[in-house]
Amino acid sequence: MDPYGSGPPAFNLQQATPQLPSNVNALPGALTPGGSRPTPSASYSHSHSRSLNQTPSQPLQSSNPKAYNISHTQTPVGHPSHSPLNLTDIRSRAVSDANEGAAGTGTLFSYSETPTNSNYLAPFPTYAYDWCKWPVMGGSSAGKMAIGSYLEDPHNFIQILDTQITPQDVASPGQAPYGLEYNKIAEATCAYPVTRILWEPPSSQKTSTDLLATSGDHLRLWSLPQPTTPHTSNINRSAIANSRDPAPQKLQPLALLSNSKTPEHTAPLTSLDWNTLSPKLIITSSIDTTCTIWDIPTLTAKTQLIAHDKEVFDVRFCAGSVDVFVSCGADGSVRMFDLRSLEHSTIIYEPAEKSDKSSSPSGSSPTKAQAQTMTPSPPLLRLAASPHDAHLLATFASDSNLIRILDVRQPGTALLELRGHAGNLNTIEWNPSRRGMLASGGDDSLVLVWDLLNANNQAAIPALNGNGTAAVPGEVQGKGPLASWRCEYEVGNVSWAPQSGLTSQGGDWLGVSAGRGVWGVKL
Repeated sequence: MDPYGSGPPAFNLQQATPQLPSNVNALPGALTPGGSRPTPSASYSHSHSRSLNQTPSQPLQSSNPKAYNISHTQTPVGHPSHSPLNLTDIRSRAVSDANEGAAGTGTLFSYSETPTNSNYLAPFPTYAYDWCKWPVMGGSSAGKMAIGSYLEDPHNFIQILDTQITPQDVASPGQAPYGLEYNKIAEATCAYPVTRILWEPPSSQKTSTDLLATSGDHLRLWSLPQPTTPHTSNINRSAIANSRDPAPQKLQPLALLSNSKTPEHTAPLTSLDWNTLSPKLIITSSIDTTCTIWDIPTLTAKTQLIAHDKEVFDVRFCAGSVDVFVSCGADGSVRMFDLRSLEHSTIIYEPAEKSDKSSSPSGSSPTKAQAQTMTPSPPLLRLAASPHDAHLLATFASDSNLIRILDVRQPGTALLELRGHAGNLNTIEWNPSRRGMLASGGDDSLVLVWDLLNANNQAAIPALNGNGTAAVPGEVQGKGPLASWRCEYEVGNVSWAPQSGLTSQGGDWLGVSAGRGVWGVKL
């Protein structure tokens, strides 16, 4: 299935079919197969191919952005401090396969080297990804992006991209007459893979930001330097091979925040979240079972608490609050905390075996005797809190293709199950500008968009529709996707686009990090 034409990839918003898909082609809104892949037009930013020549200091096996000679791929060995954070659980399997492979098979995975419209190719497997949410007023920019590598050695990379809205030839009806070009404007190196990267959230105090945060070995704050000279994106294609644009600026490290007395032995961080009401607050989660709230102006830990019985894999502030946050982890539970009363926490979700459903009251932990007879719950890898409804959460488990929607007012069971992925999930994110809409991506190379408010889009959530009807007791309501887009590679992360000239022309845009690239996809 070829999602690329001469215009940007796009979701086809057809009405979802009532049946759940039995195969990929049954997905609602799936794009129809296209012809042969076109060559990029002259309007493409040549930063694509330029970035391919900037191989990292730990060279990849091929200049082809997605070609790995498995027989030569080595997993780094040595002291555990050089292992990739013990975070294999929360890493996209695609990145794992790209780095590790099946040693000795001599297989060559070969992918297209040609950057397509609205696609950026990086010289490393991409994982962490965020499209800056600050509205872009005027101009041709569609906002900045931050991407991080996930390489299994102590040489990892962060790149900052600026996006430019570019007119495109419309080849078929419904295709957008514009797409994206990418310019790499800054970069940085770091020892460990970035588990999450986030721009400072929008505020009314200023009009833009140059501040971003990353989690990995530590919480790190970075500043994007002001451009010294305009970064040109046009290179004469007949220029000699070793010609280069001016080198991208270095991303400036502002602070390293560690709660450990011996920073070199600190427990790795699995995620972070920036409080949208009070951007001076950042919360991080760690494999040492803790969550830490950081005060950015003073660069100190405000509060640290043991949040779970095992590793914490994700954490989010709840919408409209500087005190309430939720976390999920290897113990298979979602928990809610309030900084004003940390002696109590609420277990929002804790799956049990079907035979144990009646033995564990809603919202309470099973007894020790019950816990010993129960099989362990699968780890919950990612969590997303709705920006519009403070009571709604979305989560998924390890090795699962099922998204569970939770209502914190009804702890104990899932409110809704979203079914449509054929492979394991890697990412979920709520749309910041459309209530009840979220996107997900997984190992099936699919990006799916879900609309929880649209009653015509298969089943809808009764609580949101306000009709007071309840689901059948003991049964979790199911729902299928509104639209889908197929990528060439397994999807690692998604991020919704900010308001800009791109979105003002109609339709939401979604950024997708997959394989060794980033895509801009029109909804």
